[in-house]
Amino acid sequence: MDGRNDAVIAAALEAVAQAVGQQPNVGAGNDGVRMLETFLRNHPPTFKGRYDPDRAQKWLKEVERIFRVMQCSEVQKVRFGTHMLAEEVDDWWVSLLPVLEQDRTAVTWAVFRREFLDRYFPEDV
Repeated sequence: MDGRNDAVIAAALEAVAQAVGQQPNVGAGNDGVRMLETFLRNHPPTFKGRYDPDRAQKWLKEVERIFRVMQCSEVQKVRFGTHMLAEEVDDWWVSLLPVLEQDRTAVTWAVFRREFLDRYFPEDV
């Protein structure tokens, strides 16, 4: 074989490997990935925290608007919504989640919403 044939075979093998890698796997994880892709295609905003009650409320409203058109479970809502948290608010959530999960119950969107509003949209606003 000459070098050109080796290159053609290598390219063909790479194409097959990529095609096989893109085949859907049978399992729950693949549905979650597709749901996340759908969520992200709706361009959810990112929230970085800090004291900005108006932005916090707008972020929550936009994310919940997307959830209204998706068939998300409560667990998916929490995962997808919190995926859009960044910087300070992400640090807050990562530290709060183990506390909320101590009683081994699933953290629902209602629980997240309550905690988020308590933290970023105080009653005195």
